[in-house]
Amino acid sequence: MSNMQQHLTEQLETALSPTHLEVINESQNHSGPATESHFKLVVVSDYFVDLKLIDRHRFINQLFKEELNHIHALAMHTYTPDEWLMKNRAPDSPKCAGGSKS
Repeated sequence: MSNMQQHLTEQLETALSPTHLEVINESQNHSGPATESHFKLVVVSDYFVDLKLIDRHRFINQLFKEELNHIHALAMHTYTPDEWLMKNRAPDSPKCAGGSKS
């Protein structure tokens, strides 16, 4: 696990006590030298129950205000436990338009 990946995981666990959490470093799927530049978050938390999707994302953007100066892309998939039971997976990430390696 990369340093940034570990940091994001720890911050989300502390702030949201998620029932399910995935912090995926997808940097290897993108061109360029950065190894910690693209992340996908899948967060399931009771904290989101009364929040609109935009407010969930605003919360995470605020939580990672400093980190986003170094991260090129952060995909956020935020769910309540009931939403997660219905979906049970996050969508696949799209290919990078900025020079995918595949």
